Parts: sequence; structure tokens; C-alpha cells
Amino acid sequence: KYIDIGREDGATLVCGGSRATGNGLDKGFFVNPTVFDHVTPDMRVAREEIFGPVLSVLRVKNFDEALQVANDTDYGLSSAIFTNDAARIFRFVDEIETGMTHINSPTTGGEAHIPFGGIKGTGIGDREQGSTALDFYTELKVVYVDYTGRKREGNLY
Repeated sequence: KYIDIGREDGATLVCGGSRATGNGLDKGFFVNPTVFDHVTPDMRVAREEIFGPVLSVLRVKNFDEALQVANDTDYGLSSAIFTNDAARIFRFVDEIETGMTHINSPTTGGEAHIPFGGIKGTGIGDREQGSTALDFYTELKVVYVDYTGRKREGNLY
């Protein structure tokens, strides 16, 4: 579906875009890794989450434009930055709108001991991995108790 949409919207198909066959793959629903170039931020292949081997390349002029394009989406699961510039790293971490950020490493999933999830339209709310998993399965209740037994005067605590 998204491969057809990318073509229709005018993205340049660099490779892939076809059903994977051979070695038993033709018995399933497999797609060859697909790369689209010259994708613009308004195209569906840039705006929607594609959980499959489809990569959309959006070209930007500078760091500021990259942040703007990355944040101008309804989704925010994961991001990555590759640089040795510490100031740029901290600015990216501060301004990128994703639930997970990788520094000089690819966004290849999460680890069991670290909370996993996104923000905006991505994810299901609470993080279901790591130490925060208890929060996912817990209904928190806050209780205030005055153990002094003294009469209250006014609304002071």
C-alpha cells in the first residue's frame, strides 16, 4: 500500500518496491527493502508510521530544518542523531519530540530493562518495560492523613 502511495505522491523509488520471492518467501507476505528519495514532508510516506522495510529520505538544508521536519509529525516513537558535537547533541535531546533518542547509534528497538515507548500519536501511554512496568499495571492512589489528632483552625495544614 505505502509503496504505491509513495510512487503516486512523486517520491523517487531508489530500490525495492516489490514483493519478496524465492527461498519460501513467496508463501508469505514479504516485501523487499524499499527506499524512497526526494520525499517531501507533506507526503504520506513521510507523515505516517510505516512498520515495514520502507525508508523515506527527506533532504534538509541544516540542523534547524531537520529538527523542524522531525517534529512536524503526529508521531514520536524514536529518533537518532549522529554527531560528535556535544552542544548539538544536548540541543537535539532537549528539542526532539520522541519518547526515545539514540546518540550515535541506530534506532533498533529497546532493551528489556529500559522503558520503551513514544509520545504524541505513538505508543500506548505508559512504558511497559523496565522499572516503570509496575506503573503500567498499577493504579496509583495518594492519601493524606493527619495523625496529630488536633483540631484544625482554618484551612491550614
